[in-house]
Amino acid sequence: MIDISLPLDWNLITYPGDARYEHYDYMTHEKNGVHITRVIMETHSGTHIDAPYHAIPNGGKMSSIPLENLNGPVSVIEVAGDSVKASDIPEKIERRVIFKTKNSDLYGTFHEDFCYISAEAAQKLVQIGIDAVGIDYLSIEKFGTKGMNVHKIFMNRGVAIIEGLYLKDVHPGIYNLMCLPLKIDTDGAPCRAVLTR
Repeated sequence: MIDISLPLDWNLITYPGDARYEHYDYMTHEKNGVHITRVIMETHSGTHIDAPYHAIPNGGKMSSIPLENLNGPVSVIEVAGDSVKASDIPEKIERRVIFKTKNSDLYGTFHEDFCYISAEAAQKLVQIGIDAVGIDYLSIEKFGTKGMNVHKIFMNRGVAIIEGLYLKDVHPGIYNLMCLPLKIDTDGAPCRAVLTR
């Protein structure tokens, strides 16, 4: 089993403008006889799933994404360039696709030049009929673009989006994906994602 989730801790990088992850001792053994930690984070902290409402005003929230879309056979495709292009996508892929890119080496600090999914690649993926797409950084969208066009290409076709994956030690190939979001009906949710053979 390969854990492809980012750890939720104080070192977690965030997309510019997003709040940083924080946690504090809320109750302690010394004072309360029990330990409870209070966590403060956004719905898009670390490894997470985007619900359509994140980009589309009348889009569905997390409950609109079937868990079946996030669990099952997945193609891990390695891409060497600065963006995922339509030509990077094989004709035969599983219904879930994850892209391994240079991004898995970038998690120490935020980098604006991360590898993203191009609109042409997104169009090809929805034409193939995938259920979920993932990438190894905090967004599938090119940094600085407006309108969240690539998100909308997927969301308007019911494709689940998984962002913030960690794929540094994962080889390309076919795996089984297990990805479960927190049961919170909002614009997105942190998740735990693992691969098995």
